[in-house]
Amino acid sequence: MSPPNPFPHLLDPARFEGVVDNRPTALFLLRNARGMVVAITNLGAKVLQIVVPDRDGTLDDVALGYDDLAGVAGGSPSMGAFVGRYAGRIGGARFTQDGREHLLDANAGPHCIHGGPRGARHRVFDATQTDAHTLQLRHIFRSDEDRFPGTLALALSYRLDNDNALVIEHTATALDEPGPASFTSHIYFNLDGVGEGSTIHRHVLQVPGAQRVLATGADGIATGATVPLDGHVHDLRQPRRLADLPDIDLSYPLGPIASNTATDTARLCARLHSEASGRTLEVWTTEPLLQVYTAGQLGAGDKPDVGKRGVRHHPRAAVCLEPQWFPNAPNCPALPQNVVAPGRPYRATTVYRFGCR
Repeated sequence: MSPPNPFPHLLDPARFEGVVDNRPTALFLLRNARGMVVAITNLGAKVLQIVVPDRDGTLDDVALGYDDLAGVAGGSPSMGAFVGRYAGRIGGARFTQDGREHLLDANAGPHCIHGGPRGARHRVFDATQTDAHTLQLRHIFRSDEDRFPGTLALALSYRLDNDNALVIEHTATALDEPGPASFTSHIYFNLDGVGEGSTIHRHVLQVPGAQRVLATGADGIATGATVPLDGHVHDLRQPRRLADLPDIDLSYPLGPIASNTATDTARLCARLHSEASGRTLEVWTTEPLLQVYTAGQLGAGDKPDVGKRGVRHHPRAAVCLEPQWFPNAPNCPALPQNVVAPGRPYRATTVYRFGCR
């Protein structure tokens, strides 16, 4: 089977060449034999473009992003980012570990979100493209920069397979002190393409393995309690049309809390389908929880958030499916903890597999 006609609007790597924090930035294009293309910048390890065919074989871009380095630097910091060293909100920008309180930098009101203002979203990774379909990235997180305990070395890879799957693997290694860690991919998906006015209303989402969601208090901070999905407005155990649901920004554990841990083999955690384009997305992961976010706040600020080809980002223009560990777990002893210590690295795999029907 020959690949579809080339997509005419691929991002231009030359527009991402620059310097941030005295480190060089670049854009890398991964390609497979079926015409799929993924564009990634080493600023925040951000996935800015994913080009896949629809049911008629027509290629389109199904990931929100920006046209150039200035757009990335001035736009939504989570757009396409590899988030860490702790995904989600940590209440009060503080936690206690082994009797010692750690004060983080607040960047979401009084709270710390997605690793704080010096988290992975804002850092320039060392990057090497080893072949047409593989990108290797590295970064070292230091406590004097982000205030989390210990020095953490992250090795991250993006690989594009010929079955139209983007495979994301990471290993985080503690070099001295132990500390909590939770990484995730924050790609903004729209399976109908990212044109002006495109929404996810005709997308159908299922999270088949979840039985509960994390309870949240003020400012969306996880309390450590859970809520059953029976009768819940956001019960996604069966496929649900997103137009029929209020905005979602919830954490779905992928198994019973008492035994919820990472797995050695990736399991199916979400199915997404567009009724309009026929495109499908399956999410497989070794992580224990899936954060679902329907982007209800995207582009809602005073300043317009302008993406590729001048498209203005707006609420519910995309959905994020983010496998990770438990938000605010360092402050919630009842939740599973992921503390990375010397000799005990943190490894995870997430696969985003695209298809059509």
